[in-house]
Amino acid sequence: MSLNIALHTTQIPRVTSPHQEIITIIDLTPDRATELLDLMNDITLRACASSTTFKISSFEPSALYVPAYALRELPLPDDFIILPHDYSITAVAPIKLVHANVMPLFVNWTASDENDRFLINTAELDAVILKLVARGETLAPGSTSYSVKNAKRPSPRSLITQEGNWLH
Repeated sequence: MSLNIALHTTQIPRVTSPHQEIITIIDLTPDRATELLDLMNDITLRACASSTTFKISSFEPSALYVPAYALRELPLPDDFIILPHDYSITAVAPIKLVHANVMPLFVNWTASDENDRFLINTAELDAVILKLVARGETLAPGSTSYSVKNAKRPSPRSLITQEGNWLH
């Protein structure tokens, strides 16, 4: 199962009209999240041994760039939003060279338009979110970074306690 995550983007140079805003959609599977977490571990180890190593950049096969007006729900600045499985778009932005920039604690995506007129940088997804996706946990449509990180999840200890009480 994959999650469609819409990420807020910034463009360089800045957009002059809301009609020019672009949103990145990442189709994130548990396997890809695990791969990104492995790369995070790798870059962390490399960064510990070098003062010049700070990221690993890999091509991203599952990114889609859309004009902001093509989505009904948009992520807030510097955030993401989980899209419903049946989301639809009405337009696609022509983008090339999509990279996943993997840092020790987060990943973001960068790209350029077909004519190299501007660069696009996404909001960050941190290791916490990637771990949830890698474990196959369900993140509800409309979830944002804030709502996911502040959601109450039962701890393994509380589950054992409840099960223990049920047996008596």
